[in-house]
Amino acid sequence: MKRLSGALIAAVSAVNFTHAAFAADLPRKAPAVPPPPAFSWTGFYIGGYYGTAIGNQTGSTPTAAPGSHPGQMNVNQYGATAGLSVGYNWQFAPHWLVGLEGDFGYLDTRRTNFEFNDNMQVGLKTDWYGTARARFGYVTGPSLLYATGGAAFVHSRDELGGDLNTVSSTRNSKTTASWTAGGGIETKVSRAWSAKTEYLFIDGGDSNNFIANPRGVAGVPSTFDHSYHIVKTGLNYKFGEPESFFAFFNAPPIPSDHDWRGFYVGVNAGGGQSLVHTNQTGGFPGITDINGTGFAGGGQIGYNLTGVLIPKLFVGVEGDIGALRIHAQMRDWFDEEAQFTANTTWYATARGRFGVNTGPALLYFTAGGAWVHMSNGFTPITGAPNAQLSSSTRGGWTIGGGTEVALDAHWSARVESLYMDVGHQDHLIFPPPSTFGAEFKNRFQVVRAGLNYKFW
Repeated sequence: MKRLSGALIAAVSAVNFTHAAFAADLPRKAPAVPPPPAFSWTGFYIGGYYGTAIGNQTGSTPTAAPGSHPGQMNVNQYGATAGLSVGYNWQFAPHWLVGLEGDFGYLDTRRTNFEFNDNMQVGLKTDWYGTARARFGYVTGPSLLYATGGAAFVHSRDELGGDLNTVSSTRNSKTTASWTAGGGIETKVSRAWSAKTEYLFIDGGDSNNFIANPRGVAGVPSTFDHSYHIVKTGLNYKFGEPESFFAFFNAPPIPSDHDWRGFYVGVNAGGGQSLVHTNQTGGFPGITDINGTGFAGGGQIGYNLTGVLIPKLFVGVEGDIGALRIHAQMRDWFDEEAQFTANTTWYATARGRFGVNTGPALLYFTAGGAWVHMSNGFTPITGAPNAQLSSSTRGGWTIGGGTEVALDAHWSARVESLYMDVGHQDHLIFPPPSTFGAEFKNRFQVVRAGLNYKFW
């Protein structure tokens, strides 16, 4: 999880400070429109947001404990988040900004698995979270590119034990205090209103609440590690501006020397995460998830049309291809011959984009086709030498969204998220006539920052 957070934070930070390097060297076309008015970010603001969240739980027992089992129990769940934020910014020098922000929100990630081949319940549920963070960023016209980090608090519940029919599992709830880091893009839609897309990684800490270790040695604790990935879209209102609270709804596009119409090319970098679920086949009921993270990065090409039907609307098409280096491996708890694997090497998408053109920014949704090259199945190990591990390119669909802001007449930066579902496969642990195996449902999440160059 920390590798994913590091890749994403580095990618967002790289975008945040790229414009300063380009501005001195790149030729600029004389603006065809009046220069945009000066915007001030200094002051207090409040806001609301909604978005998606991924909760990861990894359970294990100490491998050195006599009689314990060295495998893992994984749970991952895609859910929703929504909440409120409040903060203060100070703009200085004049392109730099520091600020403080706190937020509190609903965090709905919940999932219970009946652990593979053992009828034992393993689950994770979250209720709420809050953060208190610093922000540091670069102001480019009416837009802000920033990195953020600070403290985080999450209320969660772990579940372990019981069986499918008769025995109740043990549930333990706690509020953990840990850290968070991330970054995003925020852009003015009027003097007082701004919209943002933001990614946060939250380290949810660990717990040793389950002293009774089913299928192990009494008194040997089971440890659960937690992490969360949050991608949210927000709308903030800054106090002290000379316009009405409702200006957001009727504000005209902000003047900009960036014409979004036409062809562009670009690069992107960020992180990817495995959301692979498996269902047991040919044996006792059981489910497990395969958690893993890795680098995502590549290039894109696209074309935009603006002023479609109404002045603020834009549509476009985009294709991208890049590396997706996820390595996810889980040696099942108590059934150590079952070693689940889901690795990826590259991915590609072909998508439409649809959204609002504010002048210096695009706020958009995106959807289309997706392809991922992967190797998955059961890694051959002692006890299952003929386990299946196959390599193939799988096709499916993707959906997501983001924010893209102009840096000057040619360059723009973005932060976006893509969810990909590329179908399912069946794999056996033992060769036929055995039917004991699992169905792999191949799902992945990518969060990335990008830099585009638009041709005239």
